Amino acid sequence: MYFVIFGSDKPGTGQERREALDDVASYLGERPGHPDVTYHCGGPTLDEGGTINGTLNIIEAPSLDAARAFLDDHPLQKMGLLDEVSVRQLDWKTGCPS
Repeated sequence: MYFVIFGSDKPGTGQERREALDDVASYLGERPGHPDVTYHCGGPTLDEGGTINGTLNIIEAPSLDAARAFLDDHPLQKMGLLDEVSVRQLDWKTGCPS
């Protein structure tokens, strides 16, 4: 099953967010502790001025619980930088990886 993880950054966390970019990239690439999760695509979301203000990730996981566990271990979540986080199942149609 595919899932979309969307989270907005908490206000005032821009510097911490920038410092975490390498940790986030490593986590998404290696998925430690989550061998059953496949990261497909995503990245930081931007405000009108081009400043990072959140994150969007599309993953494949065996269940909603597995997707939530993956989010719980995400560096931004562990650092407490995300606000208004949601995980939703995605019925991926166009451009779906095969």
